[in-house]
Amino acid sequence: MTIKLHVFPLSPRAFKVLFAANHLNIPYEMVFVNFATAAHKTPEFTSLNPNQRMPVLEEDGYVLWESNAIVQYLAAKKPDLGLLPADLKTRMTAVKWQFWETAHWDPACAIFMFERVVKKIFGRGDADPAEIKRGEDLMARLGPVLDGALQKTRYVAGDAFTVADISLSASLASADQAQFPLEPYRGIQRWITEIRALPAWAKTKAMQKPPG
Repeated sequence: MTIKLHVFPLSPRAFKVLFAANHLNIPYEMVFVNFATAAHKTPEFTSLNPNQRMPVLEEDGYVLWESNAIVQYLAAKKPDLGLLPADLKTRMTAVKWQFWETAHWDPACAIFMFERVVKKIFGRGDADPAEIKRGEDLMARLGPVLDGALQKTRYVAGDAFTVADISLSASLASADQAQFPLEPYRGIQRWITEIRALPAWAKTKAMQKPPG
């Protein structure tokens, strides 16, 4: 049975799992979850994820939610590609960064995404200056952490591309549109430029369309 990925492609969390599947060349069926019609709150979707959030993966009756768990699940299907490293310490370094992404990086990036992108799409008014300032303060604390790692190694968890890079880079899929304050961070800029050159990135980016 083909994997189903229930996603709203404009979301960085959806981008994350689509990017992983595309990079790994894993066949899947994309099921569009239309936030504009509150499709994520229907009984059908709620039966898949009681949190009423996407992405959700389905395969042969198995249902998995939480984007980083889905990324790891997909990576585990192609162990030879090394996105989920076999070496325990290297793997845990990558997983550590995925936890950091969930707890810190994603919430900071989401402020800019919501205020400058989502509000426009759904007609919810202008960006709130107080929220933008909060995002800038968070980025000023978190940017040096990620940049510091990328000043030392090619990728986040070392010299090989892993699930950590997929998870962290997905938040930057709309960084230009959302005007992320990344100018001071040369390591991040070098890294995201390299990742954006991957064929899977372009393929995933082309799937990002506002609801219509």
